[in-house]
Amino acid sequence: MQQTLGVIILSLYGCADGFVPTPIHLSSLWASSSETSLSSYLDTLSANAVVSPSPDLNDVTDVSPSAFYHAPRSYFSYANLRPKGPRPTADVGTPEDASRQLIEIGNTSAGSWSCTAGGWPSPNPKAHTEIFYVWSGHGSLTDQDGQVHYFGPGDTVIIPKGHTGRWDVLADMHKIWFVHEHDQVEESEPIRVRVIHYQDLVSKQNQLNYGISKDAVRGNPEIYSNVVYNAGPINVGSWMCTPGCFNIESLDTSIGFYVLEGQFYISHRESGQCSKCVPGDTVVLPKGWSGSVDVVETAKKLWTNLYQ
Repeated sequence: MQQTLGVIILSLYGCADGFVPTPIHLSSLWASSSETSLSSYLDTLSANAVVSPSPDLNDVTDVSPSAFYHAPRSYFSYANLRPKGPRPTADVGTPEDASRQLIEIGNTSAGSWSCTAGGWPSPNPKAHTEIFYVWSGHGSLTDQDGQVHYFGPGDTVIIPKGHTGRWDVLADMHKIWFVHEHDQVEESEPIRVRVIHYQDLVSKQNQLNYGISKDAVRGNPEIYSNVVYNAGPINVGSWMCTPGCFNIESLDTSIGFYVLEGQFYISHRESGQCSKCVPGDTVVLPKGWSGSVDVVETAKKLWTNLYQ
């Protein structure tokens, strides 16, 4: 059974545009997984084309405190992550993880995490809501009642505060994460993980057209957005903007985002700090931030904010 399933998986990966075939670490876990659920997830891969960021020309190892925080992909390269050693509660394999935090502002933080294959139970309610974007590898999260959620490159995953179940890394993973601390807001039982595939997140037909920015100062930047998760103070969604420049006046919340496609510049009004943002970049704008966004090439991003 495991051998047959492995052949099917690798065959389907080979057909998935935007994916690089990844060896799957088969274990006793697979025997207890829902083959129907796994097959359903794999069937979505061919439609989940991911725009891969270009390799960074320079290895950025430090991001100085400033008016906002901008980390290129290389900031979270494996060499820059801090090893944390084996996970002590693992019951499948010998997973070892590593991480690096970008910034912590109030109740919001952002960073990157990697982990080798393996699995462990998560019986204690999660202390915060986590939103992450998968760079590489494959994994699954299981809800308290046994429902399994599979994810891979290009997927956005939301683990609500209070979630219990288990974690399984099926092939070595690397992800970008945003974490929000807040009061318990999820009322469902059990609390369920959400997985949003790349094309479902960025496709224009899934966005609401908000028209040309009312704060436009150059061109006609047309903004599209879609909220994929909204629970209490937490919002997660996608954003698309056509070329043009617009101002932002005193943000009412801290915003973290991951650049998916396109190219734009963000400039802080008071300090003059300016950064070019391209696919693979992670950015955090603090509450109260004012400045401008100049979109050079139609841009798309994954965003999350916390209304405090």
